[in-house]
Amino acid sequence: MSESTNKAHLLDLKVPLGGLITLYGLVLAVYGLLTGPHTYVKSLGLNINLLWGILMLVLGGAFLLFHFVRGRS
Repeated sequence: MSESTNKAHLLDLKVPLGGLITLYGLVLAVYGLLTGPHTYVKSLGLNINLLWGILMLVLGGAFLLFHFVRGRS
């Protein structure tokens, strides 16, 4: 490995960002599952917390997947 390739890995933010987004998505999705429908009257009955939690889980998982797939090649 060259020195420039080594330095590029020091600035790789996929793991910390992926972990943080996944953690926040998990918390938001669990909150969305545990709250009742009375909470979502203002949002036209849509469980916004659950929808955004799932989206954040997918995004954070993609960050982590891209890091580990690229790390093995």
